[in-house]
Amino acid sequence: MYSAEDYFWGWTAYITGALCLLFVSWYLMRNLRFSWIRHILIILTAIFLLTPVAAYTDDPRLAPAFFVSFYEGFVSNPDAGFQRGAAPIVALMVFGLVGYLLVRLLVWKVKKPMH
Repeated sequence: MYSAEDYFWGWTAYITGALCLLFVSWYLMRNLRFSWIRHILIILTAIFLLTPVAAYTDDPRLAPAFFVSFYEGFVSNPDAGFQRGAAPIVALMVFGLVGYLLVRLLVWKVKKPMH
């Protein structure tokens, strides 16, 4: 079993890599005509990469949800499928999109020119 320090350094390396991927994806999409498309894609990618879930059902340590989902769906528990890791990702994507739309609407209302 891994120690808490091993998990810390694992998460440090993983988050560094995820942030590098997010930066590269932002850089590749920087010339998109509509900024809202770029924002939504970056938000969804960040949620997909950074959502944590318990690595094992009896262990409180966390792992990236999509890794847990793939592992359980293909190897460990094919009957239950990808549900344990996919459910938090989908829920956070919905909340992230709703939050983005609310912030976008608020910014639009504030920036609206007064006549």
